[in-house]
Amino acid sequence: MSRKRSKKAVSSSRPGRWWRLIWQTSLKLALALVLGLGIYLIYLDSKVTSTFSGQKWQIPAQIYGRSLTLYPGRYLTQANLVRELEQLQYRRVERVNGPGQFSVKGGSVSIYRRGFTYIDGEQPAEQFSVEFNRSGISRIVQARDTVSFARLEPQLIEHLVSPDQEDRELVRLERVPELLKETLLLVEDRDFYQHRGVSPLSIVRAFFVNLSAGRTVQGGSTLTQQLAKNMYLTQDRHLWRKINEAFIALVLEYRFSKDQILEAYLNEIYLGQNHNTAIHGFGLGSRFYFGKPLAELNPEQYALLIGIVKGPGFYDPRRFPERAQQRRDLVLRLMFEQHLLDKASYERALASPIRVIERGQYLNANFPAYMDAVRRELRQLSLDSRLLNSGIKVFTYLDPLAQTQAERTVGQLVTDMNKELEAAMVVVDYQQAAVQALVGGKTAGYAGFNRALDARRPIGSLIKPPIYLEALAQRGRYTLGTLLDDNPISLRNNNQDWQPQNFDKKFRGPVPLVRALADSLNVPTVRLGLQLGMPKVQESLRRLGLERRVNLFPSALLGAVDLSPYEVTQLYQTIANNGLHQPLATVQALTDQQGTVLYQRQSPLTQRYPAEDVYLLQYAMIESTLTGTAQSLARTWPRPTFAGKTGTSSDYRDSWFAGFDQETLVTVWLGRDDNKTTGLTGGTGALRLFTDFFRQKGSQNLIRYMPEQVEWQRFSTKSGLPVPEYCPNSWLLPAHKNTVLGLADCD
Repeated sequence: MSRKRSKKAVSSSRPGRWWRLIWQTSLKLALALVLGLGIYLIYLDSKVTSTFSGQKWQIPAQIYGRSLTLYPGRYLTQANLVRELEQLQYRRVERVNGPGQFSVKGGSVSIYRRGFTYIDGEQPAEQFSVEFNRSGISRIVQARDTVSFARLEPQLIEHLVSPDQEDRELVRLERVPELLKETLLLVEDRDFYQHRGVSPLSIVRAFFVNLSAGRTVQGGSTLTQQLAKNMYLTQDRHLWRKINEAFIALVLEYRFSKDQILEAYLNEIYLGQNHNTAIHGFGLGSRFYFGKPLAELNPEQYALLIGIVKGPGFYDPRRFPERAQQRRDLVLRLMFEQHLLDKASYERALASPIRVIERGQYLNANFPAYMDAVRRELRQLSLDSRLLNSGIKVFTYLDPLAQTQAERTVGQLVTDMNKELEAAMVVVDYQQAAVQALVGGKTAGYAGFNRALDARRPIGSLIKPPIYLEALAQRGRYTLGTLLDDNPISLRNNNQDWQPQNFDKKFRGPVPLVRALADSLNVPTVRLGLQLGMPKVQESLRRLGLERRVNLFPSALLGAVDLSPYEVTQLYQTIANNGLHQPLATVQALTDQQGTVLYQRQSPLTQRYPAEDVYLLQYAMIESTLTGTAQSLARTWPRPTFAGKTGTSSDYRDSWFAGFDQETLVTVWLGRDDNKTTGLTGGTGALRLFTDFFRQKGSQNLIRYMPEQVEWQRFSTKSGLPVPEYCPNSWLLPAHKNTVLGLADCD
């Protein structure tokens, strides 16, 4: 009996032990789970906090063109100012009442300029009027007062985005329009300022809405969860990702304020695709779809942007405009129902069609050749790669109007001449050595071989001005009236006999130096170069700005030296700028996102040749455009407007022209990539492009004041010597003072 009772007691005690064992094991597992979860949350907190507190994103450098300065006396047509405003995406209205607008009335343009942060600090939005006369800008009026200066904000040209990088443009929360913020929260997360990162109520509400609809029509994720998913997680759909999303949202809400989270969301959200580059954030989204900053959008445009958030591919307004409009109209209805829009505004917005700019136009331009030069210059600055990905602003000298016109000129004329031809053009403000435009080939927008920078071709007669300048610098030995021998000459060059010829195969006997250059005579130039000596010619190229050494043989005196159009432009910059040399540049300055200057160009000006020597050379180059090889310019501009020089390489393989007016230097090259003959001289080829460019852009008469060390002197046409005023067979030319010891007798 006792044994049976004992067995019963033992059997009844076993379930208790099992329950205790299960309970103890469960407790240990729970503790381990809590411990693991705690460790994981600590890890998440560290990861999320460090990322969110630091530089959250790699932000591409923003490349800007020049800021158009306006002042009385500046040569600028009203049409070009309007074109500039249109490129800046300003809206033409009857009466301006806000930033980004302009109106035209008679000879006056009223502008409400946008605020912007420039090299010298933040510039507030302001309104002013620009008045024009035949000479350009006559007056600038602001608040009924005449002012001496105004300027427009620079154009955003490009973002330096690597192939695998996201593109965004940061906006600060305080600069985001209230209507956009309120509508975003209305559509995406009405309880944003009440929940703590995860909203069970939203999840339950979305569950029943989706259940009744039979499909997913509403999400339960909070705005914070969406931010967590976009910033820290993949797009995979599984339970663990949703759990992670909730954990990260909780960490974000615990560590950071609601405004910080909202600002991050506004800059992180994905809004579309520009080819291989993802468009992130409302700041860039506004430019990508409308070409304008957020502050200038209207309600229907805000509604479209917010509608796109739900599915940038599905609601792409360029591919699916009807679908995008339905989504936009739904957002507008919500705005109206929640009293964010009055009835009149709602009906007006609802009636507006979907209008977006073409893909890629949000950066205003596509100038790959110029951007190639900018990238090279940035590499020379040896910038930290992290700096380039921190949203810095790169201010360049690019003039969008000049660049567009240069591309149009090259694209149209070169194709008309010969489909096999290629071309390059460099446009420079020579007083600043600032590259305003650069064309690397006849196909605009094509990022191929950049002939302006990399095509080294024989420069032909463009070598002559450096030779003649070196001669004129030797005072007492050469003047513009000095006679040079134009008779046959035979030389030994590269173990071969070389007998240089003039273009027309004729010889003229004694020729004044000024005519030898203006008419681009070869034989007198060869004789002059040999008299100077090849080292002097090499020194002239170096002084004018050629940074690399080239080997010169006698044939180089007629241009058998290979230079790129960019290198040629550097030489002629010094000539155009009265002997003052400054290295050419595309980059003016760099600033960080706050506007602090990180780099500003400060290349010194150096006087490579005295101004009086260069003045004499320019006189001969002006004569070339009036009566010499470039005299076709005088048929379009009768008054002295340009100084320049044609160039043709042997067998007509290369056609060149380099010339300048009062402000702008332009170098043009024409040739074939296979180096075959073009059949064009500098005057029949490159000069046509030069002429077309200035005809479209407008030009300023070249004015050169005679230096104090120069005076008018009469020279004999027979002896080339200075003679008295009364002598016949003589002509008046500028010459150095005090270099002529005595006057020769009349011939």
